[in-house]
Amino acid sequence: MREIYPGCLREELSPQVELVVEPLPHANSVALGVWLSAGSREDPPGREGLAHFTEHMVFKGTEKYTALEIARVIDSLGGQINAATSEEYTVYHSTVLAEGLGTALEVLAELVTAPRFPPGDIERERGVALEEIREAEDSPDDVVMRLLEEALWGKDHPLGHPVLGRAETVASISREDLQGFFETYYRRGRKAVVICGKVDPEAALEMTAGLFDAGRDGGIPAGRRPPGTMGAFRIEARPIQQVHIAIGFPTVPAGAPERMALEVLHTVLGGGMSSRLFQHVREERGLAYTITSFVRYYTDAGYLGVYAAAEPKRAEAILSIVMEEIADLARAGPRDDELARAKRRVRGLFLLGLETPGGRMGRLGWHSALGLPLSSPEEVLRDLDAVTAEDIRRLAVEYLLPERTSLALVGPEAARLERLGKRFVEVREVA
Repeated sequence: MREIYPGCLREELSPQVELVVEPLPHANSVALGVWLSAGSREDPPGREGLAHFTEHMVFKGTEKYTALEIARVIDSLGGQINAATSEEYTVYHSTVLAEGLGTALEVLAELVTAPRFPPGDIERERGVALEEIREAEDSPDDVVMRLLEEALWGKDHPLGHPVLGRAETVASISREDLQGFFETYYRRGRKAVVICGKVDPEAALEMTAGLFDAGRDGGIPAGRRPPGTMGAFRIEARPIQQVHIAIGFPTVPAGAPERMALEVLHTVLGGGMSSRLFQHVREERGLAYTITSFVRYYTDAGYLGVYAAAEPKRAEAILSIVMEEIADLARAGPRDDELARAKRRVRGLFLLGLETPGGRMGRLGWHSALGLPLSSPEEVLRDLDAVTAEDIRRLAVEYLLPERTSLALVGPEAARLERLGKRFVEVREVA
């Protein structure tokens, strides 16, 4: 196996399957994941939610295991098994004691190479998927994020669609749709098998060889088109007590060199209890219980977002503070103490994420699924140390522009929400 950086090795098993192993001698467990480079961006029009529904159906049984046997095998190892679908990847993962690695690896391989899609289970699991959609739609914070991403990327772009799909599209998915998605993106698609923890690399290579189909194409799915930037406004009236606010600014994709500086920028703005927004909105003014910033990255896009929830009469003040702080960062950049504190927080969160086999597996798998280089922790920390106040100011000037702002509001009284959004947009346009 080829060493990527000290302690982390990689082997190309076929043009479409790579194995990444990072031994952790101090661990007693091992975390393993099979990362597919396909997600909801690959859902066909009118079949939104297909990638997520496929993930559900894979667990309903394979050529070797029934759904109950899958659960019993992993439970007997004292482990856990799960999966997740995002816009650009699907991951099947398990954590077990080291002696269970071979069995858990075989189960994951079965899931992604030999599901049966039993016809009798499709309708039952469709009901489960529809309940998941209903649960998300009953949650105002989920709804406002759905609306924000629609505002950012548009209804016609896959990044503007919910990963779960909509009730009407999930209701239309057939067994043929499931089998077609599986053949294209599972059997022939790109995979990364990532194993971290108490593992011998050569033993892992021997266990993995031959478990996965040899495909013809090892790249990111073809046909993806970069999104435009909408700068739009979305509202949804709900009979609830708070207004849920989500603001977004298109920024940089996952592989951009500015990504580390953007992590620091969002931390200064709203990442953590010492951030500007938490202090000014919650601690000093008492305007909201929840306010935070966050970042999202894709292969060809990304955004910085701010989320808050508050009493309707306080929403306008919160929006004003958010934009004032952004304008100040663009004008003057962060103070020295803010920059140092934010960099320490980013460093701490990163290092804490490396404490467990699961944390390391997630980092390596995400990079592999998106086709990004695998950097050592030391390289990441060097990039973080190099971030300057001018880097932060320049990013704010370039990306956090009023005219590129997207806004979503969910709360009571549609007319009130409409007026609030228009006042906010008009003030920003005049400014």
